[in-house]
Amino acid sequence: MLATLRDYGISADAGVQHRWGRRLVRWYATLGNEPRVTDNLDITKYGGFCEVVTQLVVLASPLGTWTSRALANLGFAFAGFGAVLWIGRKLAGPAGGFLSLLFLALTPVYYGHSFYNAKDIPFAAMCSVAVAAILACDEWPRASWARVVGAGVLVGLAAAVRVGGLVLFGFALVLWLALLLLRSGAPSRWPPAPDLLRLGGGWAAALVAGWAAMVAFWPWAMLDPIRNPFRAWGRFSRYWEDMLLLYDGRLQPADQVARFYLPNWLALTMPELYLVAFALGTVALVLLFRRPAGADARRRLVEAAWLASIPVLLVTVVVVDRMPLYDGLRHFLFLVPLLAALAGTCAAAFLRGPAPRLAKRAGLVVLGAACLLTLVDMVRLHPYEAVYFNRVWAGGMKSGIDRYEGDYWCLTYKEGSDWLLRRYAGAQCREKIRVAGHSVLQQIELYLQETEEGRRLFTPVGVGDRPDYVMATTRFQDHLRTPGTPVFTVEREGAKLFYLFEVRRPVCSSDSRLPGRESAPAPSVPAPSPTR
Repeated sequence: MLATLRDYGISADAGVQHRWGRRLVRWYATLGNEPRVTDNLDITKYGGFCEVVTQLVVLASPLGTWTSRALANLGFAFAGFGAVLWIGRKLAGPAGGFLSLLFLALTPVYYGHSFYNAKDIPFAAMCSVAVAAILACDEWPRASWARVVGAGVLVGLAAAVRVGGLVLFGFALVLWLALLLLRSGAPSRWPPAPDLLRLGGGWAAALVAGWAAMVAFWPWAMLDPIRNPFRAWGRFSRYWEDMLLLYDGRLQPADQVARFYLPNWLALTMPELYLVAFALGTVALVLLFRRPAGADARRRLVEAAWLASIPVLLVTVVVVDRMPLYDGLRHFLFLVPLLAALAGTCAAAFLRGPAPRLAKRAGLVVLGAACLLTLVDMVRLHPYEAVYFNRVWAGGMKSGIDRYEGDYWCLTYKEGSDWLLRRYAGAQCREKIRVAGHSVLQQIELYLQETEEGRRLFTPVGVGDRPDYVMATTRFQDHLRTPGTPVFTVEREGAKLFYLFEVRRPVCSSDSRLPGRESAPAPSVPAPSPTR
């Protein structure tokens, strides 16, 4: 991942997040002399933990701004990898840890977003770390208070990225109470009152410590530490209901899309290895109930069931409430590491369970084949792993791109810009070539004006400002409503992700020697080095 860091462009939200991070750091550095971080705007409804950390990395890094931001984002992603490794190891031993880590690394939507998604990847990572910390407090009624309070702080830091992280406080109480009941021998013998009071006091201390950690990285919440977090929760639970999105082959408003939007997107974009792992886990569970289980096995089973309840319950709430969502499953990307840990636990439980040796070997072969298939797909998709669609539910990349949102981050603009730079290298043009796109102008500016040659040849403009070329992805079906002739496309596994339209041909002296239409199945030019 570090070796390919420069292959990825910036997301359409990168500029907004970067400016927000600078304002936050300025707010803390000047002890509150930056009023824009407490204005009544949508962005102030997010905590600032990940942006403060990212901005500090940018300030300390000798690399360019966008490379440094990508590096910070990878740091959060690696924290998620570490948490999943720990969770899998705790629930299913070394094999569980290894398989959990492997499955998360082979999950294209997590892998791809790790390079540029400055909100959902940090949130996913912090939620994973918080879940690991909650599981570490499994010795009730003798759990360490330092661990309990530390788990609360980590939940608070997750909520300081997205306020939805607060749900983990409820899940923590459920797990800790379940473990206390299990150790006391309920229902035949209930825990004594002092043990229940100790658990309640520990949970309350974790809640207070976590709430303080959340508010400490959230200037807007400081204005009303109790009510403002809930106001933000209510705001985002009905956010952007009128946004149009491509779903099942047609554009629909977010509030009118089928209520099964989220589970469908999980089914579309999770690789087949999860299906195999969960099937093996089901077999292991059936075999487990055929023989008596010891105390340690029962504890692990309770913890695994609790881990599974997080995605199951949250997805169920979204379906029942019909929460408006967009951009695929990225707002629920935090469920993916938990699913990876659960899949790793399932596969490891099967391999170390009482199943016949031949069945174990067959299961391992099928699982290995599924992993290899996903790895091949990721290599072919690079650097657009995040637009992956599986074969079983989505029907493959082409079918998925034709019916659902594809490159909604417009990362392919980088490859389109590289093609323009190659095509007009050394050309003498009567006027600067005007290039537009349906995304933010900053992406085109960064890619085309990084070098002196690019600044000489190109000027980024709006779509309505007489462009010579227009960049479009399949988001909002922009490629179907853009005038001009497509002269270049970015394609992966038969699916077209990007179109470059020539609206009018620039007058350039070397025009006769320029190449004609092209298609690029894979990137061939190294990424430019972004600068501050």
